[in-house]
Amino acid sequence: MVGFIISCAQVVAPTGGETDRIPPSILAIDPENQSLNFSSNTFTLEFDEYVVLKNMKEQLIVSPPLKYSLQYKIKGKKLIFTIKDTLKVNTTYVFNFGNAIVDLNEGNPLRYFQYVFSTGSVIDSLNLSGRVVDAFELTPEKEVVLLLYPSNASDSAFTLELPSYISRANDDGSFTFTNLASDSYNLFALEDKNDNYLYDRPDEKIGFVSEPVNPSDSAEKIQLYAFSLPDTNQFIEKQKAVQNALKIDFKLDANNTQFELVDTLIEGFIQKVEFDQNKATLWHKATEAERLKLSIKQGSFMDTIKFTPKTMGDSAVLKLVNNLDGKLNFFEPIELIFNRPLKSIVPDSISVLDGDSNLVPFTITLYSIDVRKALLAIENPAEANFLLTIQPNAFEDIYQRTNDTIRNGLFFSAAEDFGNLIVKIQELKAENLILQLTDSKGKILTEYFESDSVYTFKHLPAAQYGLRLIADKNVNRKWDAGNYYEGVLPERVIIYDEVIDIRQNWEKEIIWIINQ
Repeated sequence: MVGFIISCAQVVAPTGGETDRIPPSILAIDPENQSLNFSSNTFTLEFDEYVVLKNMKEQLIVSPPLKYSLQYKIKGKKLIFTIKDTLKVNTTYVFNFGNAIVDLNEGNPLRYFQYVFSTGSVIDSLNLSGRVVDAFELTPEKEVVLLLYPSNASDSAFTLELPSYISRANDDGSFTFTNLASDSYNLFALEDKNDNYLYDRPDEKIGFVSEPVNPSDSAEKIQLYAFSLPDTNQFIEKQKAVQNALKIDFKLDANNTQFELVDTLIEGFIQKVEFDQNKATLWHKATEAERLKLSIKQGSFMDTIKFTPKTMGDSAVLKLVNNLDGKLNFFEPIELIFNRPLKSIVPDSISVLDGDSNLVPFTITLYSIDVRKALLAIENPAEANFLLTIQPNAFEDIYQRTNDTIRNGLFFSAAEDFGNLIVKIQELKAENLILQLTDSKGKILTEYFESDSVYTFKHLPAAQYGLRLIADKNVNRKWDAGNYYEGVLPERVIIYDEVIDIRQNWEKEIIWIINQ
């Protein structure tokens, strides 16, 4: 037997060839690039294919800046631009189109094309380069423009007048000014949220250098540190009345806020105030009042709110609200957090038993910082099981309510579950330092405020960590941004440039050499 295999060719649509990835090419420029004694109000670019302009407002940088927007029209394969400004005499102009010019069909950009001319007899040719980073995170600032002003300009020029030259930061924060005249300049970085090249909004990030720069003697790249001015505009975001308490959320930190009833006298109405960052909880007396007015003051901030108080029912009991399941840290007290502020403890109504049902010594105290918290410390708890029993009425809150029976198993970690980190800092001469240990996302975990050459971080869970060092010039135990109006630069931040891996039962030592 003879077998036949018959194969039919599959019919498919033609692919049309490879995708065009070639950017448009310029065939002619009129007046020509690098022209001297430029006196026209138009210039034309002719291409080898049809082109369009994409996001020109965001992409185009004209330096020195124009008062009026550059106008354009498309005629065949030509772009014809019209300048409405009266150009400055003896000045070199640079039109940096970024990625605005793209071909019509595939959108391939003609990258960073510059058209340059001079209204005088010389093309200025000096350059100035640098990099802009966030002053605290040290990450690149890619959404900023760079501005140059004459060094003899007034301090208010940055806020009122257009700069002499403009550049834009790249994705890595780097920037370059080209075709500069030989002169001294004041250099600024600006997160220009309203696209007017002026520092006129308090939420715009800025950076500046303290001394004038001169492109003729600036061989090294300049580093700028961008920062935002601290937000001081405090206000109340929301409020909520719960049983015997009023919860208030502020925009900024709530600490040091004062509260007082208005138009009503209820002696000792506010019994405890609990602050937690931008939140405040006012624990108050039970009242039959249907509507109360409260005055709120914090420095120069003042406000008045109205609220309807709520009163807890007769059956309300004091409850433990935090979860004690899972491994507890052997090296720190157990936090017992309740639903209302605590007034007193009866230690004899509390017991801790080990695995053999033997009583284990412990201490328990009210926590002075958090009004709803007690701290329970057990002797030698590492890698052991315990049973915590809290009898009824062992805890009393400020409303004379007490707890029901509480029982909870406790299991503690062992020293072998953690690693240690020793940091030795060399060559740093700053007097006042803050050393911060951060997690892999930059969140601060713990801080040292003492200047030293050796720092030890103990009992770290296995994970990846980072280090940040702050030169605390004003010794206020926090990082401070700069202030342009006072000529103050942000406090220096240095970030350790490697990821720190901590493993269980392991001690890691780092020698951090700081280059001044």
